[in-house]
Amino acid sequence: MLYAGEPNSLSWWAAALPFAAWIIGPTVAPFLIARRKPRPWFSVTMLLYVIVSSAISGLAYYDAFFQSKASTAALVMVFIPLYQWLALILLLLLCFGVAAWLSQRRKYSS
Repeated sequence: MLYAGEPNSLSWWAAALPFAAWIIGPTVAPFLIARRKPRPWFSVTMLLYVIVSSAISGLAYYDAFFQSKASTAALVMVFIPLYQWLALILLLLLCFGVAAWLSQRRKYSS
């Protein structure tokens, strides 16, 4: 973003900061979410998500920016975060389902 933009212009920063949040968000959000949940298995799940998601997206960014000669390679800056956000939402739904199942199991076993 800095290479292609005009960081001396204040209006450029106004447009670039939301885009930067879109790109960085899928890595920061699991940390913030895990801090709110006291269950250790949930924190481990979020950590594993960050590790796997960062590795896969890092490979995709490397391929797009250093290996690809396509003119549309910069679209990974839009689509990789989209896939990361969708994966995080699906993982959170799965985790909430597991938490509900565990609480029901404890209720009936008591």
